[in-house]
Amino acid sequence: MIDAHCHLQEFENPSEVISGLEAVICCGSGVKSSQKAVELASKYKEVFATVGVHPEDINDRDEKELRKLLKMPKVVAVGECGLDTGSDEEVDLFKFNIELAKETGLPLVVHCRNQFEKVFEALDLDRVQMHCFTGNMEQMQECVRRGWYIGLGGIVTFKSSHELREVAKEIPEDRLLIETDAPYLAPEPVRGSRNTPQNVKIVAAKISEVRGTSINQIEEITTQNARRLFGLS
Repeated sequence: MIDAHCHLQEFENPSEVISGLEAVICCGSGVKSSQKAVELASKYKEVFATVGVHPEDINDRDEKELRKLLKMPKVVAVGECGLDTGSDEEVDLFKFNIELAKETGLPLVVHCRNQFEKVFEALDLDRVQMHCFTGNMEQMQECVRRGWYIGLGGIVTFKSSHELREVAKEIPEDRLLIETDAPYLAPEPVRGSRNTPQNVKIVAAKISEVRGTSINQIEEITTQNARRLFGLS
């Protein structure tokens, strides 16, 4: 299985929490975390890195260093980037990340907190992962129409996430990714604990239940999709 989005930088012993997985995508959120992601990718064969600037790290934006990091081995995407408040400063930073994706030809990992219209307006790429998707059916369908991938994480297991589970039923097989966002957003029944990439299996189990298919089928299609998006061999 592949965890399509986590923050392995936050773990003291990464090897313990990635054991048994084919690959994990370790996401940067600024220069410092991107440097650490690249370092971890060089150390562990299962780990691949992304490099970018998240809106919460808006001041951690050394453009020269980011471009340098994007040329390093096993960097498979730009991000994590996106919009929280939709402020002019955030939109400017988002557009900078988009330009990095265009320069490198890498896919973009997008964080969107209730700012779908501004994301749709700014983003004209077709290789995109909508990370930790929590949008509605119409927003999912627009993402899919654009050829984007939909990443589902622990939130889909929460008891209150009825609408998201309805959305999860309708995501086309070839656009579905599973992720953890570890160490954040641990799924039920371990919600409230420190999340790990291995909990991607819990997410897969819930999605298979919702979609009326086997866990093996979800594992297979999401692994294929992650390989395709991130260019993993």
